[in-house]
Amino acid sequence: MSYWYIAHDDELMIDLDDYMRPSKSGCPWGEAFFRRRLRDAIRDEKLHVIYVNLIQSATKGHFHAIVTLRANLPIMQRLIWQLHLGSDLYRGRADLMRAARNIYAPSLLIVPSPIPSFRTWDFKCGCTEKHVTEKIFDQPEGERCKVWNKLRGMSPWELFGRSPRKIEKSVSLPVGIVPLELIMKEEEE
Repeated sequence: MSYWYIAHDDELMIDLDDYMRPSKSGCPWGEAFFRRRLRDAIRDEKLHVIYVNLIQSATKGHFHAIVTLRANLPIMQRLIWQLHLGSDLYRGRADLMRAARNIYAPSLLIVPSPIPSFRTWDFKCGCTEKHVTEKIFDQPEGERCKVWNKLRGMSPWELFGRSPRKIEKSVSLPVGIVPLELIMKEEEE
């Protein structure tokens, strides 16, 4: 099963990749970055937090954090706070683009089991594998996860353009005006 939680107006849903990666000081990145930024926002009364729920991701060393706030915030402020607190950059950019395009449920969390001591999920599906958009989009439309279709249902390139998965050689860009030919150049490794 997969449980889908759509971020409510009083919630921040943060994807903390490589949470356990050592920082410059040697302590885990999650401690040095996420906790410190959240602590500073609470101390300076920029965020009024009720509680934080930290959840182990299906990926080793990765976590999700749900910050429940005392009051609702507008969607753009919530998405900016998520990025500030260290949420994955691709997820953050995609959430912002979905919000800018008024796509329903721009920020959500999908987990393999209900989150203890948290509210009830918004949707549930029978999928047992991670919802990888590119893989799902390759399936015939009638075989795709119905919840994914409702909440995401777009090809992976609709937000920002196609991004082929190939290893490229480095193309050095000059300082100053960069010729578009260099931007468009593709040299495979």
